[in-house]
Amino acid sequence: MPVDDNAFLICETAGGQTAWLHVSCTEWKNLFSFEIYGRNTKLHIEGLGGSYGVEKLYHYQMKPEMGPPDTKLYEFPGPDESWRSEMMEFRKEHSIEAQTGCRAGGSAHRTANRRNKIYRKSGF
Repeated sequence: MPVDDNAFLICETAGGQTAWLHVSCTEWKNLFSFEIYGRNTKLHIEGLGGSYGVEKLYHYQMKPEMGPPDTKLYEFPGPDESWRSEMMEFRKEHSIEAQTGCRAGGSAHRTANRRNKIYRKSGF
């Protein structure tokens, strides 16, 4: 049975910045890890709560003399309210659209369009 179990995406801006994305359903241990690199800073986000572990944000700041970076760790052990907040915002946008006929923010629509464009380009 064909499955969509891994995806690799390379994005490049007109200015030459590059972003890589790898998504996998074949990882045997639940893992959520997201890294963002800047010239002098790295952000590492991990965990989604539950079996993915406590949500954490590591902030690494490079020193001018190099060596080990200054590191700050932020942990978010409480319940994750992000999906509830996202759904409330989604409903609000669609309520405004229904009342006025105008799309409020359209972020979900833009995301779906990007996803569809990626699938078309990949030939999947």
